[in-house]
Amino acid sequence: MREQLKADILLLVYSLIMGITGIVLKLATQELDIFNFIALRFILAFFVSFIFLGKSCIARMDRRSLLHSVILGVVTYLAHVTCTAGIASAPVSIAGFLTGLQTIMVPVLAFLFTGRRYSLRTILCVCGGFFSILLLTADGNFQYSSGIWICLSSSALAGAQILLIEKYLGLGDDPVVLTVVPLGVMALCAVSVAAPVSGLALPEKASGWFCIFWTGIVSTAFATYIQALAQRATSAVNTGIIFASIPVFTMAGGWLVFHENISIRALMGAALLIGSIVVMELGGSGRDSRCGVGREV
Repeated sequence: MREQLKADILLLVYSLIMGITGIVLKLATQELDIFNFIALRFILAFFVSFIFLGKSCIARMDRRSLLHSVILGVVTYLAHVTCTAGIASAPVSIAGFLTGLQTIMVPVLAFLFTGRRYSLRTILCVCGGFFSILLLTADGNFQYSSGIWICLSSSALAGAQILLIEKYLGLGDDPVVLTVVPLGVMALCAVSVAAPVSGLALPEKASGWFCIFWTGIVSTAFATYIQALAQRATSAVNTGIIFASIPVFTMAGGWLVFHENISIRALMGAALLIGSIVVMELGGSGRDSRCGVGREV
């Protein structure tokens, strides 16, 4: 199995985890204060990752990778905070669409800040991912509330996080360091914000504990590591396109857990997304994972 395919499978696993996490986050914000929940989530994620990867992290870390990891941790923390707040304050369908815009944020940010150019195939795949998310989640009732802008901010930050991981891996930073240290930074940021704003309190119900353990261990510690591991063998744009599948898994979870109806429009969006990923794979758009400034991907 070639490295590109292995990376894409890992990214699809990541997307599955995040699709389920969208439902878990909605449940969590109905029971726990947002900042308290985020603090507990990242504290648990850091301790779990340090237990399993701490020794390797310390052995592989240098001053440059430490600085990169701190920057990555701050950006990732802000992405998670805005995502959680957006899901809590906007309709789920709209929040799912807007937070999924990282698919197009990646090439847009890469073009603006690095001057990277893209082939027609890649542009078409990105557009396919964008319209698939629109078909999957949008209901035509957009309202420009604060939740909408929070979700848009989350997408931009998530796109920046994907590009930073690609950049730092290209400079030789180790995926273990880019997992453990950013989680520590995220936990520190979360506690610093939660302590004065809402305080720290443990969940009172079993459902609250489930949300903490799922988001802390599975969708933060484990998912952060497999993303960094996968992006060694694929490009940021390829990653963003595959992440467009997250709303598909959220939709499937809503059907299984909440017995929500799946419209014809949503099925068309899912088919379009699968087609975009197939075209991307057949064309190998993610094969050049270390594209420089101004190069065409």
